[in-house]
Amino acid sequence: MKDKESSLDFYAFTGIYRERLVGSFVKKVYQTGPDDFLIQLYRSDLKRFDMLVSLKKGIFFKSEETPDTASQTAMVLRKTISDRRIVSVEQVNFDRVVKFVFHTGQALILELFRDGNLIATDGDKITFVLKPRRWRNRDLEVGAIYIPPSSSDPTKMTDEEFVNTVRQSKANAVQTLATRFNLGGDLAEEVLFRIGLPKDGAVDDLENRANDVRRSLAEILQESLLNSAYYYEDQGTVSPVPMKHFGEYTRKFDDFNEGLVFLLSMSPQEEESEDPIQRRINSQMKSIEEFGKIAEKYRSYGSQIMQNLQTVEMAIKDARSGNYPSDKMNKATKHISLKLGEEDIDIDYTKSAGENANRYFDLSKDYRKKIEGAKKAIEEAEQERIKLQEKKVKSVNRRIFWFETYHWFISSEGYLVIAGRDAKSNEKIVKKHLKEGDLYVHADMYGAPSTIIKSEGKPMPGEDTIRQAAAFAICFSRAWPAGIASGTAYWVYPSQVSKTPESGEYVSTGSWIIRGKRNYVTNLKLELCIGLREIEGVSLPMIGPPEVFGENEKCIHIIPGDVRRSEIAKQIAEYLNVSKEEVEKILPPGNSRIVPLKPVQNAS
Repeated sequence: MKDKESSLDFYAFTGIYRERLVGSFVKKVYQTGPDDFLIQLYRSDLKRFDMLVSLKKGIFFKSEETPDTASQTAMVLRKTISDRRIVSVEQVNFDRVVKFVFHTGQALILELFRDGNLIATDGDKITFVLKPRRWRNRDLEVGAIYIPPSSSDPTKMTDEEFVNTVRQSKANAVQTLATRFNLGGDLAEEVLFRIGLPKDGAVDDLENRANDVRRSLAEILQESLLNSAYYYEDQGTVSPVPMKHFGEYTRKFDDFNEGLVFLLSMSPQEEESEDPIQRRINSQMKSIEEFGKIAEKYRSYGSQIMQNLQTVEMAIKDARSGNYPSDKMNKATKHISLKLGEEDIDIDYTKSAGENANRYFDLSKDYRKKIEGAKKAIEEAEQERIKLQEKKVKSVNRRIFWFETYHWFISSEGYLVIAGRDAKSNEKIVKKHLKEGDLYVHADMYGAPSTIIKSEGKPMPGEDTIRQAAAFAICFSRAWPAGIASGTAYWVYPSQVSKTPESGEYVSTGSWIIRGKRNYVTNLKLELCIGLREIEGVSLPMIGPPEVFGENEKCIHIIPGDVRRSEIAKQIAEYLNVSKEEVEKILPPGNSRIVPLKPVQNAS
């Protein structure tokens, strides 16, 4: 099943629906999932209509159930683009990037490749980015100048630019079109299929047939604007044009968006992600199978030529003298098609029969080497799996403490701090564990965890512990996935925390009524460290503000970022020599980024 829209899809979407979008006002923005946003649009002649943006799947005109409470990210986007009129909609450089420009000069840019990203700009300057990132050639950070991921647009290239781009490639024909021209695999294959070039042909074929390639691409792009959609069940994809290299389509839609929404409804719901090691192994096994078939094909071609040397030499001689059938001969590439046995074999008539055979034998050897490389990669993955299993067994066999049910850390003053993981544990943590002498801490925003500093008979915690607990509460709130740099929290005494609402009010599970004065703690940075802490003879991964770790303690410093929790957990687990599962369950919500740890000072 196709998991996200292609460059061709976005070309068609922006081209077909530009007229509908231009002149529309953004009314509201909702975040319906970590990477999903519903943008409500309004135009006097169309009334209200909804646009669903899924950073991992694409753009659709589709309504979704909206959350009762707007997320922090949605609130920021509302302030940024609400009541702005769309004046242009464009695909950037035929890439999976779509840009909405508003009458104020601001823009909303959707980068819809890999895990996706959402960027707001004012002029060229970035004012908001969902997932901050830095590369060698561009930065996605607030204050930076926005630079698109690709600088070349195949639809606007001159003949000279096209040929120069082809000459720089060392890949085959389809790979060159797919990657260097942003076409993607399916469109690249379709372009070649329509002009009769093999997808695994030499890159030189593109240069020799440049005019045909560009004509084919232009025709497909023109077809994509006819507002139809073609569903191919076997390939699990929808296309705005008939993909002739797929064969017959299963179903046709008279509206492109209707086809996209249909495919979205067919895609499976998000499930537990496959074991990444097994995913790598499965990928390598598929490669071995594919490489084996290609290696055998090229070996067979070489053998066929060697068994028919005289026939091949005669065909080469005829081609050189111009006496070869014109429909089987390509004078531009200096190649002929020669039937040997059941196969039509491509022969370079500038070379001898023996040289052609050796070329195929060499190609076969190259793919055999790739098979050996893939087998080695599988062995390395299996070894990695064994090591992880050993770590997992080690962690399972250790003692589990009661506070591990919650998020927790030990403050620099030695106080245990615990925080709820969800609404249910937010309810339980207060009812069961908030005692006289403890302090209740909460981030100054909806949806943050109930956090408790346990006094356990000790004097009231000092300013350091209170500040650390307040920062912890902020880090495990919605502020982390929203990429906010700092926040505010407050603390109160247990007697101020109640489940009794005012008349006519309702308090949901996990929520509490706070009465009386709130003691605010401001300018709390969103940053955490993960290290090991020994408790009653057991070594545990612990996450907390940087101040709780000593100068000589081994720990990793993280801030909100764009790296998946699973990848961050893997890196930290390897560094601390513990299981990935133990690390992942203590990380804050959303993505993070590892950064160098700066020296910290306590407040006292």
